[in-house]
Amino acid sequence: MKLLFEHDKADLYFNQETNSIELIWKKYQDADTYKLLFTKGIEFLKDFGATGWLSDIRKEGVVGPSSSRWLQDEAIPKAIGYGLSRIAVVMDSDIFKQVYVGSINKKTENKMMNHFDSLENARDWLALSNTTLENA
Repeated sequence: MKLLFEHDKADLYFNQETNSIELIWKKYQDADTYKLLFTKGIEFLKDFGATGWLSDIRKEGVVGPSSSRWLQDEAIPKAIGYGLSRIAVVMDSDIFKQVYVGSINKKTENKMMNHFDSLENARDWLALSNTTLENA
């Protein structure tokens, strides 16, 4: 795994085994940091030809409505345009995160997103999805 961008609130990686960009939150985000990290991550997705995205949101904190709308209306469609086909979200059972992830899942028409309780399970799913796509 290759570290692409380091920030005090989150890091971005490229995982060659899953052909995915990974956004791992280390502490609560704010709107500016949220947009910065997703924007950079999508640029890396395009540059590396990645087809998967993994977000570990267990330490992300509550995402505001405007940030969530921006992700759904601008960031995800752009990423899909660059080849994104699978999104894995690592989360806990926090009700706010469930609502946030649920709204994004609806935006992607429940076709490309899955959520997990561990990084290992999320990476396994992305690796399997990547293998399935390669053999299609």
